[in-house]
Amino acid sequence: MDFDYRLLAKYLAGAISAEEMAMVVQWSSISEENKHIFSEIAKLRVAEGFTKYNNVERIDAALKMVNSRVNVKKRFTLLFSAMKYAAIVILVLVVAISGYTYLKPEKYYTIAVSEDTNVKKVLLSDGTTVWLHSNSSLQIPASFLKENRNVVLKGEAFFDVAKKQKNPFNVYTKYVRVRVLGTAFDVKVNEKAKSVETTLVRGHIALLNQDGEQVMKMDPGEKVTYTKDDNKYLTEDVDANLCAAWRLNQTIFENTTLREIAKKLSLKYNVNVNIESSELAQHKFRCVINQDESLAGILNLLKFMAPINYRIEGQEVFIGEDKINGHK
Repeated sequence: MDFDYRLLAKYLAGAISAEEMAMVVQWSSISEENKHIFSEIAKLRVAEGFTKYNNVERIDAALKMVNSRVNVKKRFTLLFSAMKYAAIVILVLVVAISGYTYLKPEKYYTIAVSEDTNVKKVLLSDGTTVWLHSNSSLQIPASFLKENRNVVLKGEAFFDVAKKQKNPFNVYTKYVRVRVLGTAFDVKVNEKAKSVETTLVRGHIALLNQDGEQVMKMDPGEKVTYTKDDNKYLTEDVDANLCAAWRLNQTIFENTTLREIAKKLSLKYNVNVNIESSELAQHKFRCVINQDESLAGILNLLKFMAPINYRIEGQEVFIGEDKINGHK
């Protein structure tokens, strides 16, 4: 990625925004070299005493110290393209070599859920609860900064954000950002479609673009789908509780055809589902099913909801019309 090394100087100067900090964190996670540079830069952030050692000799010594820590390319980019913040940077470096206590760098780590795991529940340090869907990951800091609470999401997660916090909670994705104070919502990132679905269960949230500009505010019961290719936001009213039911280890069938259900049952139970007719295959269902439900239990539920019969013969499942009970 093309990285603006002036952001490191802004980080030292304490003049970095939440959006810029997220870019720095992303950059630092790309390689061990980047991580090491950021760690060294973070150590140079000190709380006080900037001007006490502001003299030529110590400035020269500070620059020599930086030369030994950062390679030539990075050094020139950092020190000479960031002239606006150069004075503050040099003062920070001077204090660092004088023996003052270093500030510890922010530590970030990633929580990932494998494809064969349904849901993982995570409690963040601010009290926020997150349910991570399968094949998803969440990058979080060991502790949140006072100015903001930032996480980076890949895949899908449901957030129940702690309310007793004055600083905003930001969910960064590859395409949009969600900003909240205290609320519950679901975010689903689709890398193949280059889209993000955001569903609000309660409270209020704002959607921001990649430049940090607010695009819209959402109300409970709304789902907004952003597609990068056409740069459009599609809003629709949904049953928000159903959309977020997966975190309770449930499968949602919302106006889903029997053919679509059959495909999911085939994958889940390793069976081949045969439907008697194309007309029956188009019959739609609306229900929520527990993930640990048996195949027979699900088929019995579908049978209760529609005039169908079924039989299971080894790995083959046959679904047909219940012509006796289906017509009165």
